[in-house]
Amino acid sequence: MKRAIGIFFIAQALLTYLTIKMMYTPFVVKTLHRDTGVMTVSYSYPLMYWLICIASGIMLIVGTYLVFTKEKKQIFN
Repeated sequence: MKRAIGIFFIAQALLTYLTIKMMYTPFVVKTLHRDTGVMTVSYSYPLMYWLICIASGIMLIVGTYLVFTKEKKQIFN
């Protein structure tokens, strides 16, 4: 049972990551230095993107733990 829940968590984390990768596009900020003519481009993602990535990472770690733990055998007397 633990292994099935672990596989579900791993699949959910991977699908969530792929989904948000397509949904969110980074903010692009271009700045031009007038003296040198050098343009600097910086990208930033919204906060919700990072929160979902952290939650997916935690779910992936928990799922991996559940898949690879061995079940204890109970001995009934």
